[in-house]
Amino acid sequence: MDSSKKNDLIGKIIVIALIAIFVAVGIFSMVGTSNTAGMGMPSAGVAPQNKANTVTVSVKAMIPETIQRTVLLNGNISSKVETNIYPDTSGKVTNILKTVGESVYKGEIIAYVDPSKPGSAYAASPVKATVAGTIIQLPYNIGDTISTNNSLAVIGSLKDLEVTVNVSEKYSSYLKIGLPAYLSLISAPEEKFTARVSSISPVVNIDSRSQQIKLTLDQKDERIKPGMFAQVRLVIQEEKNTFVVPQKAIKTYNDESTVFVVADQNMAQRKVVTTGISNDSEIQITSGLQEGDLVITAGSVTQGSLIKIAGSSSLQAN
Repeated sequence: MDSSKKNDLIGKIIVIALIAIFVAVGIFSMVGTSNTAGMGMPSAGVAPQNKANTVTVSVKAMIPETIQRTVLLNGNISSKVETNIYPDTSGKVTNILKTVGESVYKGEIIAYVDPSKPGSAYAASPVKATVAGTIIQLPYNIGDTISTNNSLAVIGSLKDLEVTVNVSEKYSSYLKIGLPAYLSLISAPEEKFTARVSSISPVVNIDSRSQQIKLTLDQKDERIKPGMFAQVRLVIQEEKNTFVVPQKAIKTYNDESTVFVVADQNMAQRKVVTTGISNDSEIQITSGLQEGDLVITAGSVTQGSLIKIAGSSSLQAN
């Protein structure tokens, strides 16, 4: 074979080989694309499933419970029985034998008062306790002048305490004996002490437009002392065995109060409800819901929104 024919043959073989390579690469690309699509991987022009319209929500299951409406007030703690001790004569306080917080027995000398005038003989007059108890006030000091109309000391009981509270007259219609209350103290801010209304003044103070009530503590506690300031939450309304939802769950639609509940197929469904008493964070539902309903308490939904309950592994609510 001459040289020119040999070169032509080699050229044809190279061309055929290149064509075969191109065909093989094309087939491999088609198979790879097919396999990738079969494995669920998105291919060009195929959009992944979009779940962006699903809203994650928090819910509260409806079960009967208790709701209380309270009013925040200020109160002063004192001994239920307080006795003022007066001197028998006017004069200058020359000696004080007791201090606030000390116990005294009936007839014990608390202090001395000198009724003598300048230039006359000294004649100290004792001031005696007329009852047994604990001294809770000593408003005078040695050297002060006192009259028989001034209380030199106040004696009371540290165990038998009460809380005096003034309530605005707008709440007077709610007041009754036995209403519960919760007390918090500066000295124990994280703890709540319980008490109940034990007496109600029959009149309204014309200057403060308030009505005075007194609370009796449910349990004695050594941390509670006469003279302390108390922040009082007085329960003026209470409903038991009722449905309660957070205030933020209530929406207004066509001038009606509504809530969203979890319906079938995890869809948000609007329900018209009627409400009752409320407090700072919760409100009573008097009609429109049934026991077991899941009320949406957080999550921006509309009628028919697809929802997922926060913390749930699937969209299924039930």
